[in-house]
Amino acid sequence: MEQEGVRKFTLDWEHGPAPALRAIEQLTYWRDILHGHGLVGADPARYGGIGFGNLSCRTARGFLITGSQTGALPRLEAAHFCLVRAWDIPGNRLQAEGPIAPSSEALTHAACYAANPAIHWVFHIHNPELWHAAPSLGLASTDPAIAYGTPAMAEALAALAGRLPLPFLVRMGGHEDGLIAAGPTAEGTGAILLQRLTQVLA
Repeated sequence: MEQEGVRKFTLDWEHGPAPALRAIEQLTYWRDILHGHGLVGADPARYGGIGFGNLSCRTARGFLITGSQTGALPRLEAAHFCLVRAWDIPGNRLQAEGPIAPSSEALTHAACYAANPAIHWVFHIHNPELWHAAPSLGLASTDPAIAYGTPAMAEALAALAGRLPLPFLVRMGGHEDGLIAAGPTAEGTGAILLQRLTQVLA
C-alpha cells in the first residue's frame, strides 16, 4: 500500500480568506472528538509520521475540508480549512480556494457529495482494529486493488454512496487502516464511527 498524505490529483488552488468560524463550528467540534480517539492525527510509528484523517461538510459553494497535513495539530482554526468549489473525478482535478491546500483525500470526499445529494458530512479516519474488523462487522469495502486518492477510489466510493443507507461506514480496501463515514448530519456521521469503534474495542 502507498504512502499516506500524497496528493494524486491535479489541484487548481487559489489562496483566499479563511472560512467564517460559524461555518466550521461542527467540523472543529467533531475533529476534536475524532482526534481525541486517535482516529485523526499523526503518529511517528505509523505511516512514516505523516498526518492522517480529514473531515468535510457540504456548503452552497462546494464543500469545506480540513487542509493538507493538519492531522498533527491538536486543534484546528479557520486557517486550517479550505473550500473545494469544483471537481472533475474522471479528469482527476480539483478547484479550491482558501488559506491552505485541501487534504489529499479531497477527491474521495467530492465523490461522496456528487453521488448522493443527501450527504452533507464526510469523515475519513484511520483505525487498524476497525479496518481489520470490517468484514466481521458487515461493513462494505472498496476493492483492495484500488489505491487511495485516485479516480478509481473516488468512483468506487461514489458507487457505494449512491446505494448505501445513510449514515454509512465503509472500509477503504486499498488504503491501509482507512475508513469513510458519510451522512446527512454531523451527529449521525460521527456516531456511526464511534459506535463501530466501541464494538471493536469492547
